[in-house]
Formats: sequence, structure tokens, C-alpha cells
Amino acid sequence: MILSKKIYMSAKWFTLLSFPVIAVLALLSGSASAGEPIKVGLLSPPLDDAREGINPYRWGAEMAVAEINAQEGKRGLQFLLILWGGKFAREKDIRELRELMIGERIHYLLGKVPQGSIIPVAQAAQEQKIPFLVLPVDFLEVTSIGRQPANLFWISPSPEAFQRAAVRTAAQFPQKRFFLLARDSAAGKSWAKYFWETLKRLKPDAYSAGEIFLPEEGEDYEAPVRAVLSSEAEACVSHLGGQGWIHFVRAAQRQRYFKKITHFELESSRAEVLMALKRDAPEGVWGINTFPFWFLEGKETQDFVTKYRSKTGLYPGLDALSGYASIYALLAGMKKGGSVDSEKVMEALGGLSFPTPVGALTLRKMDHRALWPIWCGISRHVSNYPFPILKELKAFGPDSFLSPALQEEISLENSPKEKAR
Repeated sequence: MILSKKIYMSAKWFTLLSFPVIAVLALLSGSASAGEPIKVGLLSPPLDDAREGINPYRWGAEMAVAEINAQEGKRGLQFLLILWGGKFAREKDIRELRELMIGERIHYLLGKVPQGSIIPVAQAAQEQKIPFLVLPVDFLEVTSIGRQPANLFWISPSPEAFQRAAVRTAAQFPQKRFFLLARDSAAGKSWAKYFWETLKRLKPDAYSAGEIFLPEEGEDYEAPVRAVLSSEAEACVSHLGGQGWIHFVRAAQRQRYFKKITHFELESSRAEVLMALKRDAPEGVWGINTFPFWFLEGKETQDFVTKYRSKTGLYPGLDALSGYASIYALLAGMKKGGSVDSEKVMEALGGLSFPTPVGALTLRKMDHRALWPIWCGISRHVSNYPFPILKELKAFGPDSFLSPALQEEISLENSPKEKAR
């Protein structure tokens, strides 16, 4: 049974909800005494920020703990899943988070958190020796970093994996004249540099028809559509983000754009984007998907989709899968470490493999990044779904690609000068 307890902290914070769930922790030693719940803090953006909604992530986490309860609860201890919202952008926010962790005696922390808040939250959790499992709100804008708090674990695909898959797929197109659309951000400009350099290396006869860097909050895509068409480009590769892609599609369809250009958008096949566009989503667009449930026929995959649809009426995407996988990662870490103690579980998470509906994931020990398989394909409407799905799928992963920052750090650590210290 799931109970709820409402605790009102201040006008800034939304309601804190507690979900007690039984987990299979029998015979494990740790700091929690018999009958004491294992408390997991679940962080989210504010509820009033619709663009960064928490529901799919939370629903996935709730499903995982409910399954564990049903399967093995009678032999274990209690999990308590606590929802806590905010942007965690100011010292006041972090101070209140510290008070929550200490006052509620939080054992583990997970959540969907904005990019700029990830490191401050991880540092606050590290002070309490608590592991933090994160899904960045805009994960493709968060480039992998080298040095980071030892308690930080990324339960999402790496942006470099998406970028590599996109350029390698585009290099196989018969078209030679390419246009690039990217966000006007540090990550967008880094992506553009990587794209052109790698495309030229993989496809020497390819050349640029132009590029545009678009404001992150821009909603007028008529001009970029016209610019691509007037450039006489044969193919366009873009990263506009989920909302940006939706606006681009609506502007492009008015100019019959998709009849004239082969297009690859990094986020065109996210479940949330496809469900927003539904039948208005164009066919023939190349994209990337982290969970092609229509293609994965395993029982675990299909059971997850069925249960999620029964709970929400929606199809699951990366957010739901990340919340679900984070709970199972914690459980696997407890089993591997033989304890519910936060420090021992944190140590066990590095290099850990754990089951998920997309297959076993591994948290790479060197940077705590989930090695997440992804697939590229082209969108086609089918009768089974109210939105197009990707066909002609090509798998990439589990991806072992290292970011340039991490490659440089490993190179420095292995240099004779460093070893001599």
C-alpha cells in the first residue's frame, strides 16, 4: 500500500510527499535499524515549470519501488521515497536541501535537475556522504566533465554518444551538401565544431551549405526554414531541443520542407516530442531513440511499457526509464555492497551493472556515466501507434565514447610527470 503524508515547508517549495515501499534488503547490514525506512530523496524542478515536468521521472521511480515491494517485500526493510522540488540555483536552496537531508536522514538522492544545479547538489550530498543519481533536465546540453564529486552518477545517455551517432549516420547519406542548425550555446558551438570536423573526415566529399546558431528560447523558425531551403542544401542536421523541434516542424510543414530536404534532428524521436506532435510529426526524419520499445521484444521491456501505460495512459521515454533505472541501480548497489549504508553503496555503484527494460546498464567507473545503448532510424507512420516510430534502426552502444575533457584528464594522469609525483 502507498501512503502519503503532506508537509508544507514554505511558499517556495511544493508539497513533500512520502511513499513508503518495501525493498529486498534482507540479510544486508547497514546503518538502518530494523523497521527504519531507507529514505530516498527525489529532486525535481518546480511543479509550475511545465517544460521541465517531473511526472514521467517520478512515475518511473514509483513503478520500480512498487515492483520491488510486490516481489520481495516481505523479507526486507522499508524504502521511503520523498519528493522535493526547486531549481537549487541559490545558496539558500542548497542550504534548505542540506536541512532536508539532515533532518529527514536521507540515505540516497536522485532526481531530474537543471544543468547548473547538478554540481552544487552533488557537493551538498557529498558532505553527507550520500550518492546522487541524476538525469539532467536538458541532458544533451550537459557535456561530460572530467573531475566531479565522487558521489555523482549520471543515469542518462551521454551527449557525446548522441552526437557521434548523428554524424556517423549522416556520413552514410548519399547527399553531399549539408546544413547545420544548432543552439546558440557553448554546447551548441562545440557540437557544430565536432560535426563539421568529423563529417569531413568520414565523408571527404561532403561540404557545408551553411550553419545557423539559434537562440535557445526562440520560437520563430520561419526564417531558418527559408535559409535552409534557399541554401540548396540536400541534407540538414540539427539539434534544436524538444520544444524547438516542435516549433520548427510546424513552420517547416507550411513550406513543404520535409518533401525537399533530408533532415536529422537529435531529439525528434523523444517519446515526449512524438506524443506532443502525434500524427503531425513528419515522416522521413532521421532521429535517435534511447528506448525503441516497439522494436525491443523482450518480456521485461513489454511488461514495463504495459505497466507504464496502465499507470499513466502514456508511452514511456527517457525520463520514465531513468527514474525507474535509478531505483534499480540503488538496489543493485545495496546487493553488491552487502549493505544499505550510503557510503558502501556509493562505492559499489562505480562499475556497477544493473537490469533495466532497455537491457543491462553499466555505470562506467572512470566517470560514473551510464553506458546507455541508443538507436538511429527514420520516422514512419504505422497503424499501431498515434505517432511515427523509427524504422531501419541501427544500434549504437553501449557507447564507450570518452569526452575530450575526460580523455585529456586520463592522458594527464598517465603522463610520466604525474606518475613521478
